[in-house]
Amino acid sequence: MKQLQSFKHDDWTKIWDGAWSFLTCTHFIEQYTKELTFGGKPFQSQAILFSSHGRSAGWMRQSDRDVLGACLSRQIIRNPKFAKTVSNNLKTQSKSFLRFMAHNENIVASPKLYNEFWRRLLAYYHPHINVKYVVDYLHPDLLKKYLPDLEAARLVAEPVFNHTENFIMNFAKFLSKKMKYDYRLLLCLTKEELRGYFSTETLPKKSELEQRNKRSALLCDRTSFVFYTGSAVNKIEKLLGQSENVSEVTGQVAFHGKVNGTVRIVLDPHKAKNFQRGDILVTGSTRPEFLSLMVKAGAIVTDAGGILSHAAITARELKKPCVIGTKIATKVFKDGDRVEVDAECGIIKKV
Repeated sequence: MKQLQSFKHDDWTKIWDGAWSFLTCTHFIEQYTKELTFGGKPFQSQAILFSSHGRSAGWMRQSDRDVLGACLSRQIIRNPKFAKTVSNNLKTQSKSFLRFMAHNENIVASPKLYNEFWRRLLAYYHPHINVKYVVDYLHPDLLKKYLPDLEAARLVAEPVFNHTENFIMNFAKFLSKKMKYDYRLLLCLTKEELRGYFSTETLPKKSELEQRNKRSALLCDRTSFVFYTGSAVNKIEKLLGQSENVSEVTGQVAFHGKVNGTVRIVLDPHKAKNFQRGDILVTGSTRPEFLSLMVKAGAIVTDAGGILSHAAITARELKKPCVIGTKIATKVFKDGDRVEVDAECGIIKKV
């Protein structure tokens, strides 16, 4: 594990958390470090993704995020039309991608369809990152000026990632009939293994895929990609330097307010139980299917997300106190904890 030393930094930050498969993550992590470039540099110099039973979380270096943010904000300062241009581009790519999804709703799995899907998603991803990350680095006056256009574009784009994982899941279900593997195991292939199957019709052993499904960590930089399973994942987690033995966490304020309430950890909104009006919704990140819980919540707290995340936009619409990007709220707090959400200062603490 000598290569792990090059991933040992003190500025890892969580950028997303949700229902993404191991297979999807093998695409994302290489897009981040190799295919998506801004100002001549990859989106991320290094990335770490964790995957377990169809859920995953992605981490990037804060230094990479700062370089990207500075690059994008300079473009807006130099060209006042840049915000409108990237907003319109995101809307165009989103609508194009969703039309493609609708046209291929009844999947007949093939290498051609699979490759076209990822080509289109990569085209979408570039304006998505432009819009998502620039807002956190704009001067308040510029943010006030450009936020309406950027937020409107994000709302148009919101359905894209739900359709992404649905496509991958349905693709795996279609193939499972021929491969005689549970589709959930096929979602634990790497992208190279899936593409290799189309030419060789060979697959890793089921026992190996089951191990990946339980718990995996994926590491990638500009020259290498490697993943770990089992107890080795513990060593990867230590690279993040995140302590869970604390009584409070901090994050970015998405909407102001202060409230006390009972924590409800919700990773899957369809399985939420005993969620009462006024409870504090604590989750990795939100999607449209969280809306009914967000309406009932006294406040919203997420591990990941920026000022244009679904949680942030929805909290502003609902006028709910909201703190985003805490990194570890879902690990620090437990169901039933009493907490104070101070969305004036961006602090959540046990009381």
